[in-house]
Amino acid sequence: MGDVLADKEHVYHLQEYAVLESEKGTYEYIGWDDKRGKLSWTRGQATIVEDVFCLRNITSEGEEEKMETPLEVKVQLQQLPEWDKTKYYCVVIGEQRAALLKKCETGKLLERDAEEYNVVKRMLEGHGVALQ
Repeated sequence: MGDVLADKEHVYHLQEYAVLESEKGTYEYIGWDDKRGKLSWTRGQATIVEDVFCLRNITSEGEEEKMETPLEVKVQLQQLPEWDKTKYYCVVIGEQRAALLKKCETGKLLERDAEEYNVVKRMLEGHGVALQ
């Protein structure tokens, strides 16, 4: 992870993701996974829609060369400043479908029946993103 983030000035920790902010105000994210027997990573573009950080299209993937376990990733992520620019985050599938609406602070899913979920859902729909 160190090589990927070494040249970035603004890098944050958002639960299981590293968020990279450019000087131009654009965002990327990196997430790690060990489901294929070897620690791998995905990198993608992200946008902010009002108070929701939307993780969008994956732009690249690869295998982690510096770290071997998810625990190593977690330790590295915890050394970064916490993401505090939005209250929620979600994964956007395709261009206009979003899933996994979570609170940034806790990483917990918002309950579909909750008023808070419905408020965020309406806000996203106003920007052309529908929650699944």
